[in-house]
Amino acid sequence: MKIAVRIVVILLAVAGAAGHLAYLDALWWHTLDLTETMARDVSRATVVLLVAHAVVSMTCSILGVWLVLHEGRRAEASRALALAFGAWSYLMAYSGATMLLRPAVPGLAREVFEAHFLLVEVLGLTALLRFTSIFPRVLTDDELRPVSTIPAAFLPFHHLSVFMRRRAAPWIAGVATLSLLWGWTLASGGNLSDAGLSRLMDMVRFAAAGLVTMNLHRAWRVSTEGDRDALMWLAAAFAILVGSLAILIGGNVLVAVTGFPEPNVAWRPIILDVGTAGFFVAVALSILHRGHRDPARLTRQVATATLVATSGLFLAAGLEALLTGGVFASYSLRAGIGTALAFSIVLSTYSNSARMIERVLPL
Repeated sequence: MKIAVRIVVILLAVAGAAGHLAYLDALWWHTLDLTETMARDVSRATVVLLVAHAVVSMTCSILGVWLVLHEGRRAEASRALALAFGAWSYLMAYSGATMLLRPAVPGLAREVFEAHFLLVEVLGLTALLRFTSIFPRVLTDDELRPVSTIPAAFLPFHHLSVFMRRRAAPWIAGVATLSLLWGWTLASGGNLSDAGLSRLMDMVRFAAAGLVTMNLHRAWRVSTEGDRDALMWLAAAFAILVGSLAILIGGNVLVAVTGFPEPNVAWRPIILDVGTAGFFVAVALSILHRGHRDPARLTRQVATATLVATSGLFLAAGLEALLTGGVFASYSLRAGIGTALAFSIVLSTYSNSARMIERVLPL
């Protein structure tokens, strides 16, 4: 089983990397003659964006291979997380994988090819469920008992979450999900490729997210001091991802208020790519870390930097509206002065702001 998982992860990682390179070649380099329908005048900004997406996917691939080769007391959890990473990396390379591997002639072979992306997604969700079921350690029966304060109406969900922690349960659920989705799609007269777009699959994604959250909450509630460091890396991962979203929102507000011209670089998805890459690295470090970095301190630093940067962006938007006539039509200064003033304030008060924020963070 260990060898099979390693082979699958490596194949997914290689296919994902090859798909991204093929897509970039078709858009920009045109050396492989993969397609004649792609535009030959793709903008440099688009290529930069696609390269950023490819970097995120390849980061995920490298981490997946590293995790699947990792040995130690969390080796089983490491393999499950590696399988989830490999699946995500491959799915992020959807366009390139389609260009490289999809049969040219419509028919059963193409239909099966289109349907296999759902298989990879379910494989990733199943592996993620397995990872959170045994991370950072396998819980005892006493630790899996419901707390006394849980309402009776929620007991069935508790028992379901406990059942799904069994070794075979996520895989059985994955096979049942695929069989049901494909069978329902065929019975409805649709194409297999449509199964992943059904509302039932949306419910499966939602249920998987709920089970993952319950597993992590339970692990945190009964964690020991040694386990909590590993779990704190997941908190750091979410802090990085949420931080990128918060900065994106602040940037959008500033641009909307000031009317600043959009740069040639697609900064919005690139900010999300940076946050996603940081998320993947931090999640991987929950297993690969060697104690050289304190995850709680990193989480505080990320949260502090996010709050300060986002506050600076909103302050800049407010000052721009105030100083450029957005509030008082008779009083208007040159655009950009409010932004410069806001970030001068933020930079000059950063140390004091950071200490105040870190003092109230519950970490």
